[in-house]
Amino acid sequence: MFKTTPALDFAAFSAPVQKLVDLNTTVFTKAFEAQKATAQSQASLFQARAKAAMEIKDVAGFTAFVTEQTEIAKTSFADLTASSKTAAEEVKAYFADVQALLNQTKDAAVTAVKKAAPAPQKAA
Repeated sequence: MFKTTPALDFAAFSAPVQKLVDLNTTVFTKAFEAQKATAQSQASLFQARAKAAMEIKDVAGFTAFVTEQTEIAKTSFADLTASSKTAAEEVKAYFADVQALLNQTKDAAVTAVKKAAPAPQKAA
């Protein structure tokens, strides 16, 4: 059964696969680092705001704290909106790159099969 199967050069598939591995490594490392930075920033903000809340001594201090929290919330929302748009664009670009690499792999497979296929027999 396997004696009739044409030999394929599987090395032709390695370049697109390696590109996909490199792309995934880059994209996921970048995403992890961004999440780590965001988490560290949020932890610092929470600590600073908790300290500020504990330092409230009067109505004026409370009013100032609430005003600051309102501004922080507005800024955080704007930052979240911007980062969500950026993330959506990055995901779209990532999937376009993956699709291109999958097409390269498919093209390499088609080429390898065509090269390995036996020449058609001429009618006698």
